Amino acid sequence: MRPGDRNGDGGDAARWPVPADVAVPALLALAQLGGTWLLAGALDRTAWALVWAGVLGGAGALVWRRRAPLAVLAATSAVGAAAALAVHDADVLVGGVAECVALFSVAVRRDRRTAVAAALAVWAVTFLAFLPVRHGVADVLVAELIDGGAYLVILALGQTRRQQRARRRALAGRLAAGDAERRDAAAAERRRLARDLHDVAGHHLSAVAVHSTAAARVRDPAVARGALAAAAATGREVLAALAHLVDVVDAVDADAGGRLDRLLPPLCDGLARLGVPVGLEFEGRARRARPETVTAAYRIAQEALTNAVRYAPGAAVTVAVRYAPGRVRIEVVNTAPDPARAGGGGLGGGRGIDGMRERAAGVGGTLAAGPEPGGGWAVRADLPPGAPRRGPGWPEFLDGAVAAFCALLPGLLAFLPPDPIVRDPSPTLAALVSVGVAVRAAPLWWRRRAPWRTLAALVALDLAWSAAAAAFAPVAWAVLVVGSPASMIAVYAVARHAGPRGARTWPAPLVAAVPWAAGLTAVIAVDPDGGRPGDLAFGVLVGGGGALLVLTPFWAWGRAVALRAGRWEAGALETVEARAAEAVRAERHRIAIGLRGSVLDHATRLVRTAEAGAAAPAAEAPAALERVAGHARAALADMRALLDALDN
Repeated sequence: MRPGDRNGDGGDAARWPVPADVAVPALLALAQLGGTWLLAGALDRTAWALVWAGVLGGAGALVWRRRAPLAVLAATSAVGAAAALAVHDADVLVGGVAECVALFSVAVRRDRRTAVAAALAVWAVTFLAFLPVRHGVADVLVAELIDGGAYLVILALGQTRRQQRARRRALAGRLAAGDAERRDAAAAERRRLARDLHDVAGHHLSAVAVHSTAAARVRDPAVARGALAAAAATGREVLAALAHLVDVVDAVDADAGGRLDRLLPPLCDGLARLGVPVGLEFEGRARRARPETVTAAYRIAQEALTNAVRYAPGAAVTVAVRYAPGRVRIEVVNTAPDPARAGGGGLGGGRGIDGMRERAAGVGGTLAAGPEPGGGWAVRADLPPGAPRRGPGWPEFLDGAVAAFCALLPGLLAFLPPDPIVRDPSPTLAALVSVGVAVRAAPLWWRRRAPWRTLAALVALDLAWSAAAAAFAPVAWAVLVVGSPASMIAVYAVARHAGPRGARTWPAPLVAAVPWAAGLTAVIAVDPDGGRPGDLAFGVLVGGGGALLVLTPFWAWGRAVALRAGRWEAGALETVEARAAEAVRAERHRIAIGLRGSVLDHATRLVRTAEAGAAAPAAEAPAALERVAGHARAALADMRALLDALDN
């Protein structure tokens, strides 16, 4: 069996069920039979035979849910509906249970339209099967809200899982195509370095060669000395730029772990060693971003620093990285250039800003560049740390469904007959309870983006609710108990989404249990017969301990999902990035050897010859200019040969 078959990606290729395919239905059947025994009480032999037939039939069909999800969903729905109609008891867990597992398999393995249609069909079948055993409109509304909310959540979870699998397959493809990935990275780096070589050296060395040759023919000492001074200044700029290209532009090191606070210091330190006054600032909590964002930020900072060296020689440069919710801002700002060294402008090819803007747009960010008051220049890029959103998707749909479910369910159970929690409420109490449960569920919308804040908001609201219930209407605390799924979801969100794998999320169940201990203790305290110390201790123990027993499994579930979801993807991304970085480093090493062996040598001789000629007697200036032009032409020839070698 191929690995993809075990994970459910092999379609119908697998012939036999794997252990997980059998274990889940077996556990589900045991849970259904045990729950029916507890809830339904005594059933006659005929009813129990129908229950066993329905449960085992639905669970047995689930064995093939990975290979034929639509057929299995149809089978479980038919068996569950028939058994529910035959038994005619709402407390019997025979219908609507196996269908949830089958629907999840459909949502994972089929497209959105098919999955939505399947969810609606299952909802309709369940509604019709249990309609004869409902007791009035209120019972139907509550039951259908629970069923519909469950099916919507299952649908969203399955489609989210489907998208995650698609991302994993793409990553696996990138890993399998490692050679192509390295070749592409090396080719991209060759193109960039070839462009920088041409921009850095080609134009200026050509200008030195032409200008020096022309000035040597004039035979005017003043013109010759001016040409030598210009050649020396231009040569120094070319040397500085080439040294920057060779020694400063380091590859994105895989050991940096995708962190700009580890990548940018070597870049800025290298420029500082060349005499460029560079400052580096970080604001906010440094965090890991996806490799594409890190690379784009690094390249933008690199290009902006290169432009500052080219166009504003002698100017102080500040690089600032500011972390904010949902974005990383990169700022490179230089002061006005030193007038004594301003002749170095024009080293670039004029495409730097457009290239930086394209890099930012490529990861879903924006870039602005322009002059600063006082004659300086600034480049500012805002980049998203994660993948750019193209609009609301299944995660947002799931968040909205969860918040709506947690708001509607307590409200319906609080007031709807036949067994409302709050009996004969006043209009004020009904309005307060309705608004309270809606406000309490609202923070769940942000559970992915700010899980700890969501949990803190929920705890604060629950404490306020418990205090109000104890002071004015103790029965309202029962509404809070019915709304406990909100606390379970918030604890799961902290464990799943709060930080990297090593983040400390274990206090989440303890924090979430505080309102339950405080609420039950407060209700007991205001009871005329429950104010004794032993009763209060009982409230703390039962409220807090019971909440921990319920909430801790949700925390463990969230941590397990976080570890499973993050470990492989993070490792795959780091592997892809490391392979590409290795190819980039090799390409830079190859070019650095060529530059150090030829172009830099001729550029150094050009500067020394020009400086010596400018200090020599005027009669020797024309000969010095001819030698300068010769070194410039030799450097150009070696550079062209290196560029030709890059294309091969």
